[in-house]
Amino acid sequence: MRGEVISIDSLSGDGLISGDDGQRYPFLSSASRSVLRVGDKVDFAPSEGAATDIMVLASAASAGVGVASGYAQQGVGYNFASAMFSFNGRLRRSHFWISWAILFFGYYVWSAIPLLNVLLIFALPVFLWANLAVGAKRFHDMGFSGWLIAIPWSILIIGSIISLIVVGIAAINDPQAFETDSTATIMSLMGAIGLFFVVALPVSLGFWLWLGIADSQPGRNAHGPNPKNPVDDTANTFA
Repeated sequence: MRGEVISIDSLSGDGLISGDDGQRYPFLSSASRSVLRVGDKVDFAPSEGAATDIMVLASAASAGVGVASGYAQQGVGYNFASAMFSFNGRLRRSHFWISWAILFFGYYVWSAIPLLNVLLIFALPVFLWANLAVGAKRFHDMGFSGWLIAIPWSILIIGSIISLIVVGIAAINDPQAFETDSTATIMSLMGAIGLFFVVALPVSLGFWLWLGIADSQPGRNAHGPNPKNPVDDTANTFA
């Protein structure tokens, strides 16, 4: 039978073939005498629902076919562009922490470089986008809506707005206190603002820790196959 390779585990080499009969056939890396790529046209022998004795008819590499596919792996090997900038699919825990390490160290290393750190303000939207994308896909992996990523940001944004309102009201009620640098007024304001951040920051930190520690939802969900082993997951779905 003939078919096309539609997914390959980058670690084990096992994968999935879409046969010309419309069925999906999982295969082991040992079932082929040559290295397979996503998009390869192959001939194979079906055996108990799996593909064996695989022979490449037309290589995806020689035909100029990319590895992009509806069944391409998501999470098997770390994909920087997908992890950081896409809101689609799922993100396993290890790739969540890799992404966070990149964001954390990227931000602080950049901010520590003289002259270049002034340009960081233009990159803040990129860091924010990546932060939201990473968090949303982690929620997807747990079986939840990606919109829940708005919770920690909402806490900080609302708290900042409240802090500004408190300062504004104090300035309206006693403008001379600011002109004379009244220590009592400044300390009372800083105490109110500081109290919020003392509560909000640990809550936000705990939220992100939970997001990185919680396990994936087993099997396929509405956002795609389990990124820990998408080949087996996809194979089971079409079995």
